Amino acid sequence: MLKKFKAQIILVFLLLISASNISYADGNILVFHRFDDQRYPSTSISNKRLREIFNYLKENNYEVVGLEKLVDYIEKKDPIPEKTVAITIDDGYESFYENALEMFKNYNYPFTIFINTKAINLGYGDFLTWEQLREISKYGTIATHSYEHKHLTMISIEDLKKDIKRSISDIEDNLGIRPIFFSYPYGEYNTKIKNTIKNIGFKAIFNQNLGAISANSDLYDIDRIAITNDSNLSRKLAYKYLDAKWLNVDTMVKNNKLGKIKIKLDSNIHKAEFYISGYGWQKVDITDGLLSLDFNKKLKYFRNRLFLKTYDNKITSKIIIVEDNFR
Repeated sequence: MLKKFKAQIILVFLLLISASNISYADGNILVFHRFDDQRYPSTSISNKRLREIFNYLKENNYEVVGLEKLVDYIEKKDPIPEKTVAITIDDGYESFYENALEMFKNYNYPFTIFINTKAINLGYGDFLTWEQLREISKYGTIATHSYEHKHLTMISIEDLKKDIKRSISDIEDNLGIRPIFFSYPYGEYNTKIKNTIKNIGFKAIFNQNLGAISANSDLYDIDRIAITNDSNLSRKLAYKYLDAKWLNVDTMVKNNKLGKIKIKLDSNIHKAEFYISGYGWQKVDITDGLLSLDFNKKLKYFRNRLFLKTYDNKITSKIIIVEDNFR
């Protein structure tokens, strides 16, 4: 009896030591598109580079987890263990099945693949088939990336609802799975779109904004890091979560001009750097936890990226769409 009691004490002691050695920081989500497809170098990653990335994660003690686990941390407001990574794939190109699935299986890395189902229904040549997706579902999670993969900011809310519900029905009918995750096509959205898709009933929604994940992340606006052949993985994984509230993200662009930018931050932050596509970085001052920047210049592109970065490597970002010239 005494021996059993001593053994239990030792076990508890070891568990306490183990728990004390866990460090908490921020997680990251990677997003890929095409694999080893030389026709599309800007969105494809070679098998050689993918293997290098997987080896980097392994050799540097990153834990690659299913997306469900990362979302659970956010849901429960639990701190995320340092070096936690999830992997996602957007669009549902056939190159994943042909060129990358075996590597994922060999490394035993879970993944979530977001598919736009119209291309699969109509048998578009570059896309997966339902039969291939049935096999893929044995190793990863199937989620939706919409039905038609349209620019969501440029369609009506009613058409948006129909599109998303059609994609859900396609996945249910063909795979017997109710998708719980959604990713915005092109990473484009606004508050109305976000709330509309949230109300359809997803557990979490994902963007393509550079940033890290913490217990404070918005479940319906989760950042992911886009990865291609040229991505500096170690640098991107080094970014930390910046708890920031963009106060006027839906109204700061008018007549193709970016006006006042307002972002609420921790009151201890006083200086940072701000980036705008086509204009580069500029130093900015933050007063009483508020960045208030009068930019008042025309945006140069249809898709524009905005970054706010602090000097301790925390970052928040947005994709801003200039719609007026493209209707």
